[in-house]
Formats: sequence, C-alpha cells, structure tokens
Amino acid sequence: MVQPADVDFSLRATIVSMIGYILDIAGIDADSKGFGIKKLTRENRSWVVSRMALDFYRFPYKYETIHITTWVNDYGKLLTTRNFTMVDENYNSIFAAVTQWAMIDLFTRRPLDLRHVDEYSQHLCKEKSPIDNPHKIAAIIPQKTAIHKVTYSDIDFNRHVNSLRYITLMVDMLPIEFLSKPNSMHVEINFLHESRYGDILTIGYEQSNSKLQFEIKNVRNIAICRASIEWKTDTEWKNLG
Repeated sequence: MVQPADVDFSLRATIVSMIGYILDIAGIDADSKGFGIKKLTRENRSWVVSRMALDFYRFPYKYETIHITTWVNDYGKLLTTRNFTMVDENYNSIFAAVTQWAMIDLFTRRPLDLRHVDEYSQHLCKEKSPIDNPHKIAAIIPQKTAIHKVTYSDIDFNRHVNSLRYITLMVDMLPIEFLSKPNSMHVEINFLHESRYGDILTIGYEQSNSKLQFEIKNVRNIAICRASIEWKTDTEWKNLG
C-alpha cells in the first residue's frame, strides 16, 4: 500500500518511492532464494545495481494498493537481469522495469564472476523482459549545476551513496512545474562509479524538448551516475505497445 511518506504534494507516489519499492522487492526475492544480502554480507559480498530502464505509465495515489512481480531471466559474467511489473487492484499496468545488477567483493570493491554460481541458474525464468534493456547514456554539457557534499544520510549498508539518493539529487534539480504533472515517462539510469562519505559531487542537467539528461561527477571529473527522463504522451505509449 502506498503510504503517506511515499507521496508528494500531488498525493501520488514519487519517482524515488516507486523505484524504492522495486529495490525492496528485489532484496526480498533474492533472500528467499538464497542469494540475497543476508547471505552475501556474511561472505563479504553484495549486490549493486548497474543500470535501470523504467516505464512509468502512471503514479499511484496515497493508500492505493499495488502488486509487484519480479523475476530474473538472464545472467552473464558480470551482470544479471532482474525484471519488474507493477499493477493496480484491477490489474491495470502502472509500471515496468528492467534492471541489471553486479555482485561486488566488499574488500576489493571489484565485480565478481557470476557464471559459476549454480544457484543463480536454478532460478532463471523464461519470461521475457517487459521492456527493452537499459542503454548506455552519453555525457552531457549541463545547462544547470548544483553541488552536494556526501554526508551520513547518503550512505547505505555498502558504505557508498545509496542509488536512490542519486535519483533524489537529480530530481531535485528540476523546476517544480516538471513534477506537478503526473504524466507517463521513460527513465534510464546508469550507475558508473561509487561515491563515498565526504565526496563533493556536481549534479548537472540539460533539457532538449521533452527529454532531460543528468550527470553526476566527483571532483576528479569522473562520472558517477547518468540518467535520462523522457515524458511520453498517451498516444506515444499506445504506439510503443
């Protein structure tokens, strides 16, 4: 159920809240199958999300009940693909997503080879992904920038900036008029490098018609995260379907 803390002034769930739902569900599902954070932490390993592609068809209201389905249908040397769909009580589509994850060694901070772990292949589903896989997002020349110092509240259990925090920093760059219209949208996010406590980040974005692109860099000019948001009309969604 969508809780009051999950909505904004429109009384609809925010972008960050909806992505938070699927990250929570991913953790619950992985734990139930024996390769979640509960087990991996004891082995000094963890999952990190690498890329996301997300279609928001609408944003559910406060106290609305939603149903989320998740499944894994592919994994290779470095990345595994986890999918999501979200529907309302009448089984109308609200949201669909494809996410790609890497497993890292918490000591070296390097990705691990997933190909030789038998329990992953046992839980693969044949069901196709609901939308296309996320793409590589290009660098931008920002039209507007803001500075953020990484603090305690930005850090998660992996001791780096939480993926939802990057999304919050980017969304907070937007004029409130962009966020007051509950239009459907397509979002893609590339998580490129880690940020740690005390890092100074520059958040920038550029706009081209109905598409916005974001980039977060550190003081060494290394891109930490890139994202794009493209608003879709109802006609465009029908054409895509």
